Order: sequence, then C-alpha cells, then structure tokens
Amino acid sequence: MTTPFAKILLFTDVHLTAHQSPIIGLSPAQRLKDGLAHAAAHHKDAEHLVIMGDLTHHGDPAEYEALAAILQTVPWPVTLMLGNHDRRAGYASVFGRTGFQQTALVAQDHRVLCLDTLDENAPDTHSGLLCAERLDWLRAELAAATDPVVVLMHHHLVPTGFDGMDRIALRNTDEVTAILESSGKVRQVINGHIHRTIQTHAGTLPVAMVKSPCHQMPMALGDGSSALSVDEPGGYGVLLLGQKQCIVHFEDFGIPEAPIWNEEGSHTP
Repeated sequence: MTTPFAKILLFTDVHLTAHQSPIIGLSPAQRLKDGLAHAAAHHKDAEHLVIMGDLTHHGDPAEYEALAAILQTVPWPVTLMLGNHDRRAGYASVFGRTGFQQTALVAQDHRVLCLDTLDENAPDTHSGLLCAERLDWLRAELAAATDPVVVLMHHHLVPTGFDGMDRIALRNTDEVTAILESSGKVRQVINGHIHRTIQTHAGTLPVAMVKSPCHQMPMALGDGSSALSVDEPGGYGVLLLGQKQCIVHFEDFGIPEAPIWNEEGSHTP
C-alpha cells in the first residue's frame, strides 16, 4: 500500500468451538483460518489485527486454547476484545488477562479505543453494558486524546432493523452515544455482534458493522429471533487511518476470486 494510511484488520464474531464442533454445519476454526489466510495474502502490510468479541461460542477454556493456537501463526500483533458469548474466567485461564479488557491503540495520528461491552450478568444473557468503571475509563481516554478517535466495540449502539438483535444491543446506548458525541473527537464507531455488514449512524457519529468470518445473520428484517443464522461468505473489515481520513473497507472471502484486468487503454471506468 503506497498511500499514507495505517491499516488495521477487524475480525469479529469468531465463535470458536472446541474439538471442531460445527455451527450450522460450518467449522468456525476453519472459517477463521480461511479468513486469516485471505487477510495474509491481501493485507500482509497491516499493522494490527483486532478481534472484536465473541472469540468463542461458549467461553470454555478449551475454546480459548484453540483460538490461541490459531493466533500463533498470524503475522500481526493481536488485540482481543470480549463479546456476549465470551466468559472472563475462561478467557483469563488461557490468556492470563483479568478484569475489563479495554485498551487504546495508536495508529497514524488516530487513537483506537477498544471497549469491553460484555455483561455476564445481563438479564437477557446477551445484551451488553458499559458500567460506571468502564465509562470512567472511556471519558478519561477521550479527554486525554489529542488525535481523532475511532471506537471499537462488540455490541451495537443503534437499531439495525433486526429486531431480535436490537433487543440484545448495548443497554445504555443513549449514555454512551452522548459521551462519544460530546467529546467532539470520535470519527468512527465500529461494532460486530449482528453478523452482517451494515452502515448507519448514532446521532452524528458514523457507525459501521462488520460481519463474521463464520455464519451470518440472514437478511430477515423485522421481529425475528436473535439466533437466526445462514451459511453465507465470511468477511472481515479493513480500517485505514490517515491524517485526514478514516476509511472502513469490507472484505468477503470463501468465494471465487475473479481475475483482475488492467484496462488502461480503454475508455471504460
């Protein structure tokens, strides 16, 4: 890449299982390996890989061990985030990290804030929450930031039209949106959780949603279940950060790659 951008790979909703157990007939481990291989072939110049939650399907130590084994082969530094399918005890038993998993990355004049929206005490099991302690961390990071900010989180801030998923969104969305907006520093919010590629906004904040490398939410808008899944191509996000821009690209994999033609001599775009 010759343009002056930092490149960060965004994977989410890996849902790794132990012992190659399938989800809707798919192998989450193989789909993750395929996605990482695609990224290594097309985006080896990336500076970082972030996996934005739902690292595993049940939060069991064996699942995190399987994830750790796969990640040993990647060529990039890795940051892991937690989602509603994760469990802190299982994660800590393998990766040795306890407490809330919030961190800040610096890339090309941007500050990338990775939030922890997992609420293991959620009344509905799968909705998210940023508690007082995590909100204090977010406010402090925003106050200290001298560069534009990109916010990564697992749960979503705004309705998507998938009513089942919207019932298990971040529960304190209005409070979080107000904090992000009032800082005047946030250029982009990116989340997973929905298993589809979606673009929208939360107030004045642009929001992008990245699909899973494994199974996707079917395009079934309305009052459906949050457990619907379909075997569609896996995908991941490519975040480009430059002095004046934040760009989110979306890559699909597992589909035939068409040849690339150079039509310099023609008048077609």
